Amino acid sequence: MSHGKAELEQELNENEIVDAVADALRSQGFSASSQDTGGGINCVVLEHKDGGEIVWGTADVNWGASISDEDGGCVSSIETGCPSDSQDVTAIVEAIKGPSLASGVVVRSL
Repeated sequence: MSHGKAELEQELNENEIVDAVADALRSQGFSASSQDTGGGINCVVLEHKDGGEIVWGTADVNWGASISDEDGGCVSSIETGCPSDSQDVTAIVEAIKGPSLASGVVVRSL
């Protein structure tokens, strides 16, 4: 799904932001997808090197993530300073990229 400049200047809804963040991370080699986790909550899901997932979302004031193991058990969590209501996809990507890399996200060479 491509967004023209005029479209990006309009306010995006949460689903569109999550999709755009996942797309941007994929373009940088991350194994990323957007996922509806139920109840209208959409998250960015990244593959973890140990077989689990890093699931980023906006359930709190700022973007945050939970890290799960391959059995789905929560291992730890990550908080950022990036506001959940941010419309700046580039800033969101930058805010979650570093902590994801530090936490063992899978990155493929492009």
